[in-house]
Formats: sequence, structure tokens, C-alpha cells
Amino acid sequence: MTITLAGKASLATFRTVSLICCLVCGMLVAACGGAHTQPVSEPESAGPAHGVVPGKVAGHDLPATGEAVTGRSGGGDLSPVRPGLQAQPELPDNENVSEAGTSAMAPVWLPLAMRLAADGLSGPRVDALLGTLASTPSQSPMGRKMLELYKSRFMPRPPSAKPTSTTYYKGVVTEQNARLCRAFIAEHKQAFSQAQARYGVPSSVAVSLLFVETRLGKVLADVPENALYTLASMAVSRDPSQIDQWLPRMPGYEEHMDWLQETMPKRADWAYKEVRALVRHILQDDLDPQYLPSSIYGAVGLCQFMPSNIAAYGADGDDDGKVDLFHVPDAVASLSNYLVRHGWKPGISRAQQHKVLMTYNRSTVYANTILALADLVQKSEAAAGKAAARGRPEKALLPAKAARPALPV
Repeated sequence: MTITLAGKASLATFRTVSLICCLVCGMLVAACGGAHTQPVSEPESAGPAHGVVPGKVAGHDLPATGEAVTGRSGGGDLSPVRPGLQAQPELPDNENVSEAGTSAMAPVWLPLAMRLAADGLSGPRVDALLGTLASTPSQSPMGRKMLELYKSRFMPRPPSAKPTSTTYYKGVVTEQNARLCRAFIAEHKQAFSQAQARYGVPSSVAVSLLFVETRLGKVLADVPENALYTLASMAVSRDPSQIDQWLPRMPGYEEHMDWLQETMPKRADWAYKEVRALVRHILQDDLDPQYLPSSIYGAVGLCQFMPSNIAAYGADGDDDGKVDLFHVPDAVASLSNYLVRHGWKPGISRAQQHKVLMTYNRSTVYANTILALADLVQKSEAAAGKAAARGRPEKALLPAKAARPALPV
């Protein structure tokens, strides 16, 4: 077949156009394919709070022993879920643990978050509180408590001498400490005066209680962990495997595993009630969760209230609309309110005073020490007043009924 010159030109043009089209199509395909090969990072959810069904995460039962919560992975296997990764629990819409919150908190705290949500404590602020906790619970609070109970039950000590009315905490009932108490009252005169006028608890008793509890606020913690972490750790520790570091301190514990498995959940439930009360207190009174030093079992403030007692007996001593037991006016008002609610009133006998103080701490020595130190504070105040009137320095005074040496608890 003969192709004319014009035909050759047309054919060349057609080939050129076809080549260009092929090149364009190839570039488009490459571009589309490249877009799908890049990693996709999903932003953290900023939507409304969603919840989880109590006892479930991503369709799986929550572990009763507090091990890492697991989520779905490829092939149907389970793999650990770490905070901040894409593998997040599937959260139904009928509860209130937020997706953002679950990604911020460590998986071990999810059962606690769900339990709080079931009790009406949920949302970004609660999530933020739980997000401040370490990624693993501390074994110390539950381990220490179980060791204490174990020794009491299976390793009883020989009976000791019964405390008498002259048995005090060693080194507490001294003139030097009475001076510190008087100086503390003078420094916070308005707080003590208002509390005594309102509740009828003598300032000498209130200040002596504060001295015994926290050395007037100088010793606010027995452990490095804050109250929230201490109580939360106890609340999620329900199985002996979670206190394996403490078990060797319990001789023969293998023979008492049934008792351990039965007792730990009860103590964990007690701790949960305290966590719940503490979270409410933090939210209501706008406290900093990082600054909540506590006793070994979560008591807080100068007056060492357990969180559940704050709602019941906490008092706003400085009328700022909050109860902060780390502030002297609130601590003095709160402890005074507690004592009055448990039977303290002007004119009650020494024995009745002792009985009321025993409701604060079930220890005879504890009540003895507070009353003896209060006596010394009052007598020293009287002596100081007389000495000032005469222009002479006061003399050191001995505590009431201090004939026998003080004994440590």
C-alpha cells in the first residue's frame, strides 16, 4: 500500500499524540499509587465523649488481675494496646469515657476509668487525672496492707503490755513541742480562734492533733507516691500476682493463696471508694492532683483525712468556697468538725474526750498523747502569761501524769 506524504504526516502526528497520552496516563497512575503508599496518621479524637461498657474493651473481657488491656490485631490475635497508637478500644456511645482520655491514660487504668464513669465521674477532667498516673501501678500500697493483714492473721505477735493513761508516743510530749504548738497557734490565731468559737474544740487540742498527725504540716507524706496514685494502685490490684514483690515477705504464703485471693478484692473495693471520693474532691475544690502527698494508705492534709471523710466532715475555714486540707484554716475547722460530730462538746469529761479522739485513730496511745500535749500547751500558755506579767522567763513544765517513760507505738 502506498502512503502519501500527507498520510505520513498524519500518522506521525497520531503517534506523537498517542505517546503523550500514554506518558500522561502513566504519570497519573504513579501519582495515585504513590499517595496510597504513604503512611496515614489519624489525628486524635476531639469529638464528644464516648464510653465503654463496664467490663469490656474492644469486645473483650477486662482482665481481673490488672494485666495490660488487649485489643484486636491482624488475624484475630490479641496484642497490647499502648497509649497514643491507632489501636484504640471500640467505644460505644452510651457511656462517658472519652476516646481522647483512653489514649492518654495507660491501659491498666481503664477498668478504674470505667468504674468511675459508671458512678457518674467521667469526661475530660477525669481522663486528665487518670492520665497523670504512671503506666504501671505501685505494688507498695496493696503489698504493704496485705503484709500487715497477713502478719496479724498468720504471724501473731506475743501479747504486749496494755497501754496505760501515762503511755505516750516517744518524744512528743515535751516542752519544746509545746512551744512549737503555741507558736503555731499564734501564727494562725484567726483560724484557731474561729474554729474554737464555732465548734467548741480547744485550740490546744486541735494543735496537738495536728502535731501528732503531721508535725504541724512539716511531715505530710509517708511515701513518695501521691494520694491519687496510691489509692488508684490499690484499687486495681485484685490478685496476688500483682504484689509478687511482697509475697516473699509473707512466710508460707503459698499455703494461704485462697485467703489472699479472697482478701485482696475486698481491699481493692475499699480503695476504689476512696479514689472515687478523692476524684470528686479534686474536681469540686479544684486541687492540683500532683500535689497531694499522703500517708501510706492515702490520708491527706495537715489533719490526715481519708478522702471519704472530706465530703462528710471537711469544712471551709477561710470562707473561700473550697475545702483544702493543706491550708491551716480548713484543716483546723475540719478536724474540729469531725470531733464535734463524734461527740466532743464543752464540759465533757477527760474519759469522754479520750473516747472521741479514739474515733479519729483507734489507738489508746494516740489519744493519750494528744491530751497530754494539749495539757502541756495550756499550762505553758498560763505560765507564759504569768511570767510575762512578772517580767520573768517561763519555766519548763512536765506533762501531766508523766511518771512513767514514754513508749513508742
